[in-house]
Amino acid sequence: MPSAVSAAKPEPIISTIRVAQGEDHVLLSATLDPHLDEEMKEAVRAGVPLKFRFKVKLTRKGSLLGEKVIRNEDLMHTLQYNPIKKLYQFRGEGYGEVVEKTTREEEEALMWMTGISDWPLYPLRDLKRSVRYRVRVMATLRSVELPSVLGYLFFFTTIFNSETNWKQLDFTY
Repeated sequence: MPSAVSAAKPEPIISTIRVAQGEDHVLLSATLDPHLDEEMKEAVRAGVPLKFRFKVKLTRKGSLLGEKVIRNEDLMHTLQYNPIKKLYQFRGEGYGEVVEKTTREEEEALMWMTGISDWPLYPLRDLKRSVRYRVRVMATLRSVELPSVLGYLFFFTTIFNSETNWKQLDFTY
């Protein structure tokens, strides 16, 4: 008989976070592992929209008060499957302009949904040399809210409601 611990569904986590130097900006990449099981994927395939909100916070260390927040942003990822057209529709907000993509491949859609890739975190010209910076990333997973009557019919929409812990990375320019 499986124990309650082994039967529990794994919590979503930010599995990787990295920064790189671009031409003009520090670039952020991060990967979310939402631990979507087959039931959750079936709900998405049935047309239930899925939303991930990535919260990104950049701080500078060394002030008398500890850390100073120099950037605090939300990136919104929305994924919806259209069962008639058999297309996954991705929408990303918070990137300066709205990013919209479509694919027929579930794995490709989930990759777009769960990743931040080379996002311009902060201008290089505004970084101070030899100062320690800390970038933190966390994600909130939500299914789209349905009217209460539909909420009773589609009880599985609550399976998406969770959030990760913060994952952080320190770097010096």
